[in-house]
Parts: sequence; C-alpha cells; structure tokens
Amino acid sequence: MARKSSPPAKGAKPAPKAKAAAKATAKAPAKARPPRQKEPSLADLKRQVMALAKVSSTKELKRANVDLRHLDFRLKASWRSALEVLQQAAAAMAEWERNPPEEYKELFAEIDQAAAAYSASIEQGLKLSSQLLDAADDLEALSAELQQEAEELKTIEQASRKQRRARSLN
Repeated sequence: MARKSSPPAKGAKPAPKAKAAAKATAKAPAKARPPRQKEPSLADLKRQVMALAKVSSTKELKRANVDLRHLDFRLKASWRSALEVLQQAAAAMAEWERNPPEEYKELFAEIDQAAAAYSASIEQGLKLSSQLLDAADDLEALSAELQQEAEELKTIEQASRKQRRARSLN
C-alpha cells in the first residue's frame, strides 16, 4: 500500500481528487493572481542608468563608477545591477546631504563664510570699478574742454601776432 505523501507508482493513474486539485490550481481565476509587473526593456534600463550616472556611454559609466567596472553591459542583467547600484548610491547621497557628519558641517560653514566674503569683495570691486569709470569719463570731458580752450587761446595768440606784425610793419 502506497503512502499518501509518496509519489504514485509507475503507470498508476492519479487519484480523481488529485486530478481535480491540479485543474483548480492550473486555472486559477485571473482576479486571484496579482497583476504581473511589466519588466523594463533594455533600452529603458540603459536610459535610466545613463540618466542617473549623467554619462553618455558605457566607457564613461565604468570610468565614473568603480563598482560597475566588472559588469558586461551586453547583458540585461548587468544593466539591472547597474541601475540598482546607482539607485542605492543616489539614496545614500540624498541621506548624506540631509544629515552630513559634523566635520563636513563645519567645513561647509567655512566655505559659506568664504563665499560670502568673496561675494562682498566682488561687489566692492565692482563699485570701485564703476566709480573709476565715472572719474575717467569726467577727466575725458575736462580734457576735451581744456583742449578746446587751448585751441581757442592758440587762435587768439595767432591773431595777436598778426596784429603785432601788422603794427610793426605800419
């Protein structure tokens, strides 16, 4: 006598109950099954990986990320792995940006102070440059006026010389 848990003997027909149970599992209603997720195509995977890595070729991708150098990008599985690695790195970076270590917080504060001082220095330099340009424009205008006065004085001098010569000849 065969046990219920042991496989049926060779050539034996399956029990009617087992046959009915097999049919029931084979034709489960569509509503009972979860919807099958559509797997992204190779092109979609490539596009996502390249966008996350901000590169345009696999050479650049391997150069930019050491963890991806061993992957063979002819295979779809490699693209899936690369996408997972880059998504994890992006999540880790976002977490790090939200809560950086204290030493980096201090460093960022110093950088912000230096940038503010630099911006103030640039503004002061631009203001001084503007003042110098205004002064140069004023000097050019004054120079033009003085040049015109000098020419007028020359014409007056020439006229007075002519008059002196004319007087001395008469």
